[in-house]
Amino acid sequence: MNGKRLAAARQLTAEGKMPAKLVHFLEVLAYGEQGAPGVRPAPPGAVGASPAATAAWLGPAASGSTGPAREFLDDVIALQGGPVPCPFPIRAFERSWVLSTLARADVPFAVPSALLDDLAATVEPIGVAAGAGLPADADTSSVTLYALAKLGRPIAPDSLFAFETPAGFCTWPGEDGFSVTTNAHVLDAFGQFVITTADASPRYREVLDKLSATLSGEQRADGSWHDRWHASPYYATACCAVALDESGRGPAAREAVARAVDWVLRTQRTDGSWGRWSGTTEETAYAMQVLLATGNPARRAVNEAVRQGYAFLSEALGAQPDPPLWYGKELYLPKAIVRAAAVAALHLTQAGPDSAATGDIAARR
Repeated sequence: MNGKRLAAARQLTAEGKMPAKLVHFLEVLAYGEQGAPGVRPAPPGAVGASPAATAAWLGPAASGSTGPAREFLDDVIALQGGPVPCPFPIRAFERSWVLSTLARADVPFAVPSALLDDLAATVEPIGVAAGAGLPADADTSSVTLYALAKLGRPIAPDSLFAFETPAGFCTWPGEDGFSVTTNAHVLDAFGQFVITTADASPRYREVLDKLSATLSGEQRADGSWHDRWHASPYYATACCAVALDESGRGPAAREAVARAVDWVLRTQRTDGSWGRWSGTTEETAYAMQVLLATGNPARRAVNEAVRQGYAFLSEALGAQPDPPLWYGKELYLPKAIVRAAAVAALHLTQAGPDSAATGDIAARR
């Protein structure tokens, strides 16, 4: 935290050598200057999928400017009457997460074919970008591929091999760190493609073996996982446990899922919720997905925990504000994605074989 890396990044920006990922942070890297060499807005006029970066690219003369970038800022400011989101637009990210979450939980819904066509069109040989002006990343690519496969549009996950490393899969080439949720989503993508297409490609199955071992090895001693893209261990634990349950291979994967279920049961709050700092609808939804979307043996304990969780979630959803728990340039809240997680958890509870207690709750409402 001594400023050396920032200075180096600003030097790269001035020389026109800035890595594509850093365009998202242009307001920091090109501070006090207009634009940056080689940087251009992407449709609909955003720079790096960021209103702040777009404003930095326009520079001090933004108030008198015209063109797509200025029009983009006017439009995004109008959405909330002034405040603007940290990342925007992030169409592929929002669509793929919502669709994959609902499809995994078997929530009945109809997807317009045009939406699937649009999502499939984002899949390129280099992967899928979360939003306009961002580089492709393995996380968005994997969730998109998983959603398409679940919804009957499987596409071979070969683009993900561009992100493979000896340790697993990076979120993007050159990433400084390691993400367990990205690797869980890669496991989802390869596993669902193998299930959907009965593709016995040895290379795909090697990925399933590799990531089963990697994710099991990254589990913490208490049974949870933590990750760099979300403040809550319940998000990371849901991603890893459900992926290992669906597509993991070997006894280590099964044992990791069982430990995750035990951790979730141990950490439920007295009001039926779950949360790192306080009970939230988002984290409760993830905890319930661990209990309901994995094949676990602790049925009686799970039923009681789910009953209490359902009571909390059905009362809190829409009435209790969700805190921002997602890591970007700041903590942010992707509302559609969080809402989908809650809908999925409620549906899993109501559709499960032991849903009588939750049915009573629903009837009283």
